[in-house]
Amino acid sequence: MTERGLASWSDGQTARERVRAIATTLTQPRSVDWVRDEAQVSSWQTAKDELEMLAEFGQVQIVDGDDGSPKYAPNYQQRYFTELTELINDHTREELREEVATVQAQIDDWKTAFDVESRDELEVTLTDDALSSDEIRERNRVLRRWEHTEENKRLLKHALELYKDSRQSAPGHRSRG
Repeated sequence: MTERGLASWSDGQTARERVRAIATTLTQPRSVDWVRDEAQVSSWQTAKDELEMLAEFGQVQIVDGDDGSPKYAPNYQQRYFTELTELINDHTREELREEVATVQAQIDDWKTAFDVESRDELEVTLTDDALSSDEIRERNRVLRRWEHTEENKRLLKHALELYKDSRQSAPGHRSRG
């Protein structure tokens, strides 16, 4: 990424805001130095202090790095609950139900296309000697997408299960479908 490209996302942000922006989008454990570099922050201490504060508030978690030094990792549990809350607050029950149907249609298409009943069954076909390397790669791509799609379906299921209780307990929210 060019310097100009980096500047565009960080214009008007303080060093701490840049650290937060990077840290809250982590996909794997990272060191203070890595976050500091990505956030374009000159002070190691500023980056470390902000990361520790984010860990204290549960935004990230501190894990042991391979070299024994602490690294900062995503808090997947919090991300899950945030996504769940956003689904409940931003969509009606009907919209969530329709998305479940859309997701299931995609899974059904894969089952039909590969003549399997499950993702696990598709995975077993990878060792079929009759498949070309391109066919194996395509099945691997579908397996990754299928896994992600099942995770989305699980999230939608939880949102529907919690919808009524969550909407009733949230101040200022009227029930929407």
